[in-house]
Formats: sequence, structure tokens, C-alpha cells
Amino acid sequence: MKLLFIVNPIAGKGYTVKAVPIIEDFCRNRGIEYSIQLTRGPGDATNIAKDQSRGYSAVIAAGGDGTVLEVANGLTETDIPLGILPLGSGNDFARAMNIPVGFSRLEEALSIITGKAPSLVDLARFNGRVFLNVASVGFDAEIVRGLHQIKRFVKGKAAYLISVFIRLLTYKPKDINLSIDGKCISAKIFLTAVCNGISYGGGLLVNPNGSTTDGMLDVILIKPVPRYMVPFLLSKFARG
Repeated sequence: MKLLFIVNPIAGKGYTVKAVPIIEDFCRNRGIEYSIQLTRGPGDATNIAKDQSRGYSAVIAAGGDGTVLEVANGLTETDIPLGILPLGSGNDFARAMNIPVGFSRLEEALSIITGKAPSLVDLARFNGRVFLNVASVGFDAEIVRGLHQIKRFVKGKAAYLISVFIRLLTYKPKDINLSIDGKCISAKIFLTAVCNGISYGGGLLVNPNGSTTDGMLDVILIKPVPRYMVPFLLSKFARG
């Protein structure tokens, strides 16, 4: 077995870097040949997976959902399996795949990579790229867009809460046109999520009955609600 680990050093508030010696010890103790590459910026994980994965038994994304997404896009034209060490702030696709999440369960996740056969999952395409979990339009997407700006100044859960608060004050519903299996739908929406997985945003159950292996995408459409009701409904939404 020969493994390529692509590690995002800023994922999980920087805890991912602390995983490197654990990965090294784990592989050495089991006689596993390995290489570790640290990413340096957006898109780097995709380029590493695309350019350096040849000859490896699997390529492992060590980080959050963003790192997993980038590595998956680098492997789409290969038959090399994708492994996941979920060490980011969200880790939603790993949860859908029942992979142990977090730094404290790192060796459990490594044991799955080295001890279990790969399994097939559905893969969705959007504008020439692939995604494994959820693609969305509307309130949730604007939270994420704002989050990238806020994270320059505030880290962790606080950044997410600030972004939610700002969108609550400024968000306007969107007009969308959907074409699903030949049927056209026009609607004004609060959000629309195209789901392969079951959750996003670190456990928000947008698609609680979803499956990553059923050959289908689920489209979740939420129509506009009065602004004052959104905070009350978000907790129900989070629980599915």
C-alpha cells in the first residue's frame, strides 16, 4: 500500500498540522509507504491530486469539506480511491459516510483507510466541476459567501454566527427556474439545495433522508418565510 496524504494546514483552526506526526507514526508502524503534501492556497489540493497521484493506492484528503472537494476534483479522471481524514470545521460528507470525525478519532479514520475496501459513491457535476455533498442557491449560499470575507477577521463558529446575523438583516428571496427530469418549475425561494449527502454547515440536516449511493440527487426547495420567523425555523431546519 502506498498513500498520498494532502493536508490543509489551516483547516480545523490549524489542528490539521498536528495530525502529520500521527499519520507518519501510523504508517511507519504498519510498513505503509506514504508521502505527505501540505497545501499552500485555494486550488492547490486539486493540482496536487491531479499531478502527483499516479502510482498511489489512494489519495487522502486531510482537512474539511473544502479540502475533500478539491481532492475529489483532482481525482475525477482516475480510478484512484479518495480517503478522508475529517479534521475541518464541517466534515459533513465524512459524517454521511460514517467516517470518525475529529482529531481525537484520527487513528480510527486511518484504520478505515488502511483496513477496508473502497466503496462507490455518487458524484455530481456542476459547471465542469464535481461535488460530493451539497450545492445550493439562496440564503445558505450567501451565508457561505459572507463567511469567506468575515473569516479574515474572525475565526471559528463566531464567524458563522456573524454571517447568519448579517444575512438575516439583508437577505432577499431569489427567483429561480428549475428543470428536473424534463419538468420545469419557476419559483421564488428562500433557498434551494441540490443534495447528494445529508447535511452541510457542520451538521445542519438539510436532507435527512438522503443517500450518497442511491444514484439520485435530492432537490430541497424552501419557499420564502417572513423575516421574523427565520431564527425560530432555523433550529427546526438544523434538526431535519
